[in-house]
Amino acid sequence: MNIFAEIRCITFDLDDTLWPCEPTILNAENALYNWLTENYSKISQQFSFEEIKEHRVDFANRNTHLAHDVTALRRESLLELAKKFEYPLHMADDGLALFRKHRNRVSFFSDALPTLSELAKHYKLGAITNGNADLESIGVKEYFDFIVTAQEAGVAKPDEKIFSYAQNKTNLACNQFIYVGDHPTIDMLGCIKSGWRSLWFNPEKNPWPDDELHREFQPDAEIQKLSQLPELLKI
Repeated sequence: MNIFAEIRCITFDLDDTLWPCEPTILNAENALYNWLTENYSKISQQFSFEEIKEHRVDFANRNTHLAHDVTALRRESLLELAKKFEYPLHMADDGLALFRKHRNRVSFFSDALPTLSELAKHYKLGAITNGNADLESIGVKEYFDFIVTAQEAGVAKPDEKIFSYAQNKTNLACNQFIYVGDHPTIDMLGCIKSGWRSLWFNPEKNPWPDDELHREFQPDAEIQKLSQLPELLKI
């Protein structure tokens, strides 16, 4: 029996599932730091590139109520710097806009776009992300019926509420969803607990975590390449 026969909606994590996240964010952070150096040099004179990142982490630790909203965290941390160095407050919005411009310049995994194109012919497609990628800016909105961000839902993965929030955008039952993501905890546990089918994207062939929680909740299947999806789903 094909356990995926009832699937009507395929939902994806974005960062590190459709494209590598680290180089994307690093490029955006470099662009932001260079912009600060050029336009607001008092900040870069006191804070190195790494120290700016440490400042944002410290800000996040002091403002846990924003933990689900990475856009607000970045904006508010820039706003704190603007106030500290007596720069115009619009620095925060300008800096955020520049960061997001570069943050949405992604390099897809080689089989991501062909796979999305094929799947979109047969299924509803959705995305659930804790990040702030903009599918329209990236150029793939046409493939997706919806995207849910942690900012919009008010909670972040692996909280089951974000999966329920996404499900409510359709008229489908939980057993008609499958979620594709790379992180065993953030992506997989939330969708499994929500009653969705789960597909672990594991290109590095890492072992599934061997702790009590992950032994109890394990994915329905595992793939190393996104191009394996159509065959797995028997399209």
